[in-house]
Amino acid sequence: MDETTRRAIEWDCSQSTARFYNHVDAGRFREAAEMFTTDGIWHRMEGAASGPDAVVKELEARDPARVSIHLINNLTVRVIDVITAEVTANIVACHAKTAAKGPATDAAIGGVMRTIEIWKKSAGGWKMTDKKTQPLLRFSH
Repeated sequence: MDETTRRAIEWDCSQSTARFYNHVDAGRFREAAEMFTTDGIWHRMEGAASGPDAVVKELEARDPARVSIHLINNLTVRVIDVITAEVTANIVACHAKTAAKGPATDAAIGGVMRTIEIWKKSAGGWKMTDKKTQPLLRFSH
């Protein structure tokens, strides 16, 4: 594989991970879920969700008054082949409650997680086939 191809895959997959968390933080759960293949599995701390519909269901079960911000750190992409890559990153999860006016309140860092994602290229672009979210640090409030 040439350097240009490898770098393009790294860029596409790192941007896909960022896009996923941006969708989640914006409450665009269907868009986040559609980033999985039809048989893609998200191994979450709360249990596994298989396929886009299950991912949407899990995300919609969150408290609707919760505001989330996920900060991505130390992201690396290991290119496996021209259609497969593994993204690993540390994610700082911040949560707050919506406010009637102004910024969200009662903000706290929920913890730091590691995400390990397998991305496959298909006719529809890059899709996750497997996503593992592992807790690394929990904060007491």
